[in-house]
Amino acid sequence: METIKKSNSNDALNTEPMKNVSKQIFLNALACPTMGWVSRCDEDFGAELTLGERFRMDQGTEVGRRARSLYPGGKLTSLNFGVALRETKEALADEATSSIFEGAFLIDNFAARADVLARADGGWHLVEVKSAANDRDEFIDDMAYTAMVAGRCGLDINCVSLLLVSRDYRLGMPDEKLFVEIDHTDEVLTRVEELKPLWQEIEEITRAPEKPAPRLIYECRQCELFGECMGQDIDNHIFSLPRLNQAKFSELAALGIDRIEDIPEGFSLTEYQVRVVDCVHRNETFVGEGLSDELSKVTWPAYYLDFETVMTAISLYPDVAPYTQVPTQYSVHRCPEVGLIDGHFEYLADPARDCREELARNLINDLGEEGSIIAYSNFERAIINGLAGLLPDLADRLLALTDRIVDLEVIVRRNYYHRGFCGSTSIKRVQPVLIPEVKYQEIGIREGDSASAAFAYMALGKDPDPETTRKNLLEYCKLDTLTMVKLHQYLMGLIKNHGHV
Repeated sequence: METIKKSNSNDALNTEPMKNVSKQIFLNALACPTMGWVSRCDEDFGAELTLGERFRMDQGTEVGRRARSLYPGGKLTSLNFGVALRETKEALADEATSSIFEGAFLIDNFAARADVLARADGGWHLVEVKSAANDRDEFIDDMAYTAMVAGRCGLDINCVSLLLVSRDYRLGMPDEKLFVEIDHTDEVLTRVEELKPLWQEIEEITRAPEKPAPRLIYECRQCELFGECMGQDIDNHIFSLPRLNQAKFSELAALGIDRIEDIPEGFSLTEYQVRVVDCVHRNETFVGEGLSDELSKVTWPAYYLDFETVMTAISLYPDVAPYTQVPTQYSVHRCPEVGLIDGHFEYLADPARDCREELARNLINDLGEEGSIIAYSNFERAIINGLAGLLPDLADRLLALTDRIVDLEVIVRRNYYHRGFCGSTSIKRVQPVLIPEVKYQEIGIREGDSASAAFAYMALGKDPDPETTRKNLLEYCKLDTLTMVKLHQYLMGLIKNHGHV
């Protein structure tokens, strides 16, 4: 069952003992003092996880466990932070201990845990383990915080590196093949010096009796607290402008503008952004002259197609690279004319094996040889192209399917905009506005991230009720294609009502 993170961010500091500053609290405060305060003072912040978030945490835990095998004889400290502090101190003093896993450090209310500490040249080599495959700038601050706290505790860190997942790894290889190590010593130690002056400031900000007043920054657009913070009571925030970049945001922020209604006439925007602004100003829906022409290219019977996939750090199947997007299921609704369903086809893979060839063969059979294949976004085309590259014997037949694909999202983006879309034409944004009768909330899985995680848990044998999960997965995917059928029908009704036929 999915859950939603909740926060009582308007509450003043309560009487419970103040949490120590953790790495996440520090980094939150570094980006936004308000977020730093909430993540330290609100006990409910981040307390509940979606299925997808839980799976990513589990992947990180497994990758960390495998990383420890690279340092034989190391000491793993307790999950209990207080016990881990004592065990870390003992291990640091014991020269026979070559490495420490999850070493714990606490000083002046700042806490950290180090994934790996290995003795090196009279000091210590700090190793940060990530379940990601690509290096990212944000990892520098991540490592720098741990190095800063450990260093303030008296640890001499002379080397810092990052362990990432290698895309060359395949299931069954030894654990050392799973990782790529990147030296980041210079960048991290330089960043430590830059962070040190902020130590006391962040401590004071995050323990203040009242939440700091928020300030609108570009990063707010992806903040989970946005709706109850800077976006509260603003229906048409400037973040609803599609593809709003940092430069354009900064121009608007400098003018004190946070609402689309307040954007001055003549302000430089893209054509699509202007359309969104006009719809908000006029409180009208945009229906383009080209809608009829584009939808008229659909040939019947039409097949409405949606895939679900799984993508994991450690491959579920042999000969699959980490973070390969593996299609695991599809749904197809067939219509001889708009809105009339005369068939539904579906496929869900056996989680215990790689079923991509079987899926492809079933797909070819279910989609027939004639009629448009209607998808929403380029995702389905990309998946079929990937299958064609994997399965040369089926490549011609699979590529023939891509020639029949009609991207319904592209048609919507070009020819229709409702202010309720809030700048996005994703199916999960369009559906509640135009097709509210489709009820995702009534099934056990409601979005793709959780669908992927649910399948992965089944494949790993960690699902206590796989039959219910299979039922939920099939129902979820089926709703996606049903939504497309109904959306197509809705758009055809618009054409009739606007006289564009």
